[in-house]
Amino acid sequence: MKKLYILLFSLILSTTCFASDINWNSNTITAIGIGAAPASVTAGQADALARRAAIVDAYRNLAGIVYGVELENHTTVQQLAVKKDTIKTAISGAINNARITDEEQLDNGNYQVTLCMPIFGQRNSLASALWQDKASMPDFANQSEPVAPTTTVPAITETPVPATVATSPSTATTTVTSANAITGVVIDCRGLGLERAMAPNILDNSGRTIYNSKNVEDSAIIKNGLASYSKSDSPSNIDYAGANPLIVKAVALMDFNRNPVVSKDDGDKILAANQNYAFLKRCAVVFIE
Repeated sequence: MKKLYILLFSLILSTTCFASDINWNSNTITAIGIGAAPASVTAGQADALARRAAIVDAYRNLAGIVYGVELENHTTVQQLAVKKDTIKTAISGAINNARITDEEQLDNGNYQVTLCMPIFGQRNSLASALWQDKASMPDFANQSEPVAPTTTVPAITETPVPATVATSPSTATTTVTSANAITGVVIDCRGLGLERAMAPNILDNSGRTIYNSKNVEDSAIIKNGLASYSKSDSPSNIDYAGANPLIVKAVALMDFNRNPVVSKDDGDKILAANQNYAFLKRCAVVFIE
């Protein structure tokens, strides 16, 4: 049976999945399989064989969903798996570890099984399979590295330490940094019809790539993805961006409404702040829907 599962996982499946779903809110990929027993078996054998067939069908459907997930620059999981055997093996392992979350005998004698696997997270997730070893991750086609701001951005004003407080130079520096540090970036995409994605990018309207997966920490992508999503307009409720995020407004969306586009000035602000505080490598990025 294990060999059969591995074979199924390696196939590029074109069939439509039954009742399948990628749920970004619950961080899950779900697939349902339906199995029927051969007509020539006994009643006792029928139930076991129908269940086994349903599990195989669910795994096949789950593999079809996973391999079809699109990442950056229209690159699919399938394309990455073809390029790198290590990624293919890791993805197959993550699928093989999917949990059965529901199963039932149907009225017509068939059997139904529901499988579920996480999109993000350190254990058995799609993200952990893809980014477990960035050295083996092929570059996305036409992916550009974020560039430095093209204009000089004023430095963030530091809060002076009161003269009545006796501090050493090192203590004063720590106080200023904690009070003024930019902890992340919030992109307000409300009203634009933003669609969620596993690895969204930020661009500006001059065509620059402001943010992508090239220079971020693997552990941060695996935990939450390149960006988190929120329906809250209050920065204090957006944990992933930290206590003092830079907030900018998206001016458009690209790539099927997945990638926010900001103005060139706001792109400069993001890059300049990141040069000082390096929040992008931690994926401290939130999109307001």
